[in-house]
Amino acid sequence: MGLTPRQADCLAFIRKRLEAGQVAPSYEEIAGHLGIVKSNAHRMVHALAERGHIRFTSARGRSIALVDSGLTKPMEAGLALLSGVTGKSRDQLVAQAVEEFLERQVRR
Repeated sequence: MGLTPRQADCLAFIRKRLEAGQVAPSYEEIAGHLGIVKSNAHRMVHALAERGHIRFTSARGRSIALVDSGLTKPMEAGLALLSGVTGKSRDQLVAQAVEEFLERQVRR
């Protein structure tokens, strides 16, 4: 899905911080950078995750990661949705899927 100009600015800010080897920005830092209130920064970050541009690596603060380029955005969005429903992290869901796939291959 496309991004609004504001969402694109938010993603660029997050990308710049992470690619520079820094920790992910907080909602307050994103809000300050974009000139918006913290609650709008929170909504914007979650919209980026829903659209598959970023993912959350844990339930803790500053847990934003860029989406791996090898995965499609719909796949990331699906993983984000499953993560919210199951309470498992993206990595746990992927590991579970790989294990189930390998078990099916061995049974053949």
